[in-house]
Amino acid sequence: MNVSRRDFLAGSAAAATALTTLRPAFAASNFVIGTFGGLYSEILDASVIPAFESANDVTVQKELGWGSKFIPKIIASKANPPFDLIYVNEDEAIFGETAGLWEPMDTGATPNIANVYDICKPPAIPQYTSTVYEFTCAYNPEKMDAPKSWADLWQDGITVGVPHISSTYGMIFLQIAAELNGGSVENLDPGFQALKDLPNMKIYKGVTDGFGKFQQGEMDAALFYRHRIQLLMDDGVSVAFTTPSEGTYGMRTGVQIPKNTSNKAAALDWANRVMGAEYQDAFVSNLYSPSNTTVTMDADLAAKHVYGADKVNSLRFADWSVLNPRKSELLEQWNKAFTG
Repeated sequence: MNVSRRDFLAGSAAAATALTTLRPAFAASNFVIGTFGGLYSEILDASVIPAFESANDVTVQKELGWGSKFIPKIIASKANPPFDLIYVNEDEAIFGETAGLWEPMDTGATPNIANVYDICKPPAIPQYTSTVYEFTCAYNPEKMDAPKSWADLWQDGITVGVPHISSTYGMIFLQIAAELNGGSVENLDPGFQALKDLPNMKIYKGVTDGFGKFQQGEMDAALFYRHRIQLLMDDGVSVAFTTPSEGTYGMRTGVQIPKNTSNKAAALDWANRVMGAEYQDAFVSNLYSPSNTTVTMDADLAAKHVYGADKVNSLRFADWSVLNPRKSELLEQWNKAFTG
């Protein structure tokens, strides 16, 4: 299946750049990564980068953003990619694989992959996975009973947050709405109509916007990141989460290595580290759920995570081989249907 750059990127919002790195041809000792900003980047600085630099005799340079920002730069400079490694969500990893952007995955050089959940490694997904997320059904227990079905969000008296289609979870919520009304991943038109039929809805654009709307009581229910809802619960916000009868979706995040990188050995070392227990241990206290099956945590912390084979294997995952090629078309349809 041919997936164009326009198809994949048209639905993605631009990320703010904290550092734009241009790689000089002579800077062989620089190891350039494209990675998430904020807390994630801070944890890398404190717990990952020093040991990696020492082991590989390199200096790590970071550009902050996400995969849909990094991928166009790789496409524009395939022979000399500006990154040695980038962080990607699963839809971006699959797009890059289809477009021939990645080095072949090397399981021999990345032994930690043996301890990763099967759903988080080839052939299930073409990436070195570090984190598993769940998009749960979040709701305000002061405004409604726990939804037994996603269909329970279509009720009077509540405001439902609808994620913008430019996000991974916006596509997923559209698919859920379609499936509730006779559609499917191949037929999303019923989903558009269902979203328009919500008695009271509010579109949110990105994690920060959705988090704030729950904090301020502007949304009473939504598909949202489970770990973010857990943070709100820990802060005393009136919010909870549940698993509807149709199930919940997951998302896998990790890294990939651009083809023709000049630092392949170091990139493979980083990829191996992200799948290791030591790397993932540095993130679990901040509720980034591990892909490595050997990561341990106490019962109270484990209850806040997507943790254990039974839980991970219960998640549904979107079919990005179908959705990726339609991103620009669906964004256009969204813009016609909604002003948000």
